Amino acid sequence: MPTPTIAFLPSRLNQAPVVFRGMTGREVALAAGTGFAMGLIPGTVAAFAFGIAMVPTCGALGAGAVVWFGGGVLRRLRRGRPETWLYRRIAWSLALRGFASRHRFITQSAIYGTRRYAAVRFKHRTHPTQSTQKNRKGV
Repeated sequence: MPTPTIAFLPSRLNQAPVVFRGMTGREVALAAGTGFAMGLIPGTVAAFAFGIAMVPTCGALGAGAVVWFGGGVLRRLRRGRPETWLYRRIAWSLALRGFASRHRFITQSAIYGTRRYAAVRFKHRTHPTQSTQKNRKGV
C-alpha cells in the first residue's frame, strides 16, 4: 500500500516562525544586538557616577527597549513585503554609505533616452472600427 503524500506544500512551511512581536529569531537577535550597543553608550557615561555595573545594565535595558518598541515599528514597515526585505534594505543602505559593494544594488538614478523618437513619425490613424465602417458603407 503506497504511503499518502501531500499534493502541495504550503508556502509558509519553510519560513522562519514568528518569535516575538512579529519578528523572526534573526530579527530579534539583530534588534537586541543593536539595542545593546546603543545602551552601552549611556551606560559608560553612567558608570562614572554610579559604578561599572551600569554598563551592562544600560545595555540590557537598551536591548529590551529596541526589541519591544522596534518590533512594533518593524512589523508596520514589513507589512506586505517579502521575508528578505529587512536584510536587503540594510545591505542597500550600507551600500549607499560606502560600507558594502555598490555593484549589487542600483544606487544611482538617471533618465535615459533612446533617441528613437526623432526617427519615428506618427500618422493620424482612425480607430479600427471607424475604418471598417467606412469600407462597409462603400460596398
